[in-house]
Amino acid sequence: MKSRVAVIGGGWAGCAAALTLAEAGVAVTLFEAGRTLGGRARSVDIEGQPLDNGQHILLGAYEQTLQLIDRLRPAASPDGLWRLPLALNQPPDFSLACPRLPAPLHLLAGLLGARGLSWRDKLAAARWAHGLLNGTDTSAHLSVSQLTRSQPEKLCRLLWHPLCVSALNTPPDMASAKVFRDTIHAAFGGRNRHSDLLLPRRDLTALFPAPAAARIIELGGEVRQSCRVTTLDAAADAVSVGTRDASMACSHVVIAVAPQHLEGLAAAIPQLEPVLHGVAAFAYQPIATAYFQYDPAFRLEKPLFALTDGPAQFVFDRGQSHDQPGLLALVASAAANLPADWMDLAAAQLQRIACPGPPRWRKSIVEKQATYACVPNMARPTVRTAHPRVFLAGDYTAGLYPATLESATLSGVQSARTLLEQL
Repeated sequence: MKSRVAVIGGGWAGCAAALTLAEAGVAVTLFEAGRTLGGRARSVDIEGQPLDNGQHILLGAYEQTLQLIDRLRPAASPDGLWRLPLALNQPPDFSLACPRLPAPLHLLAGLLGARGLSWRDKLAAARWAHGLLNGTDTSAHLSVSQLTRSQPEKLCRLLWHPLCVSALNTPPDMASAKVFRDTIHAAFGGRNRHSDLLLPRRDLTALFPAPAAARIIELGGEVRQSCRVTTLDAAADAVSVGTRDASMACSHVVIAVAPQHLEGLAAAIPQLEPVLHGVAAFAYQPIATAYFQYDPAFRLEKPLFALTDGPAQFVFDRGQSHDQPGLLALVASAAANLPADWMDLAAAQLQRIACPGPPRWRKSIVEKQATYACVPNMARPTVRTAHPRVFLAGDYTAGLYPATLESATLSGVQSARTLLEQL
């Protein structure tokens, strides 16, 4: 059979896999059950505006994701990302800004210059960060709370634990210390720019999935949206992909759905039983985003602020990033115990740093299974499965990062390249 690959799932991992295959000259068909590409990082329309199902932020260390976004950007179009040196502003309690020094000196300088900490706290933070970046190992069974137990309570409350929640979307007492250390090392242990914060300037679908789909079609591939794969059978010599209307015979398949949907799709493939058993043990954490539309004349002093003492950890000014004046996005990560009045509480958090007046409208979006809980000793499957014609892609596969856009795109590219090696 001539090589034709089906990629099931049009999130960031599936789009990265399908694009890599199409650019290698492989005939590829990308299936997406929903109307919009992007998976758990996609565009939604609210009040006539293109928003996102969750406000995202990227790190400068996300080199695979950044390379894909930049490669698909037309030469005449403006950059889709706004690069900012790392700064955590939590008025009035705390602020930290990393100067443009070689890494990791920029982090140490930022910690020593932080406002809201005593000199004892600053030195404790600098010593701890230096040890974390230069240590050779972090025990796989430790939680972030156990990893940071030597740090003063104020440092954990204002810095390390909020970083853990935003990076791993998992509470510190549950989160993997090893993955947290790896993430900190990736951001601060390499180049200075790796710790930069990058804010999207476009909706998430327009940032990568839509341009990737356009390129796949340009190369002769297919992109089928609103097309749910209902059956998947993998024999020794071919793979059959069935939808509600038809079936397609393929040489190989890349399964790029979220881990919670894997069993329903791959249960008929006996070789994937160990993977399905492992993924069945995953727990999940939600992320909630509250959009508040204020008077268009209102804007925050900075495009991003950290928040304390409430359900939300960050507020983003989309007027500054997306040219949507007066629109703020407040994000609550690891939001498993979110109270019913959480938007009222988030609005009260905002009042401590700004006085925008009453909102014209507000909307809450809760992605209930936004990411898997990134816990210690977590077994994540590889992109290669026991079936030679079936590959996996997704932010849950084995890799350096927790469930992030970088994990998704890395796995998509790796899955496609592994498949290409076999071809």
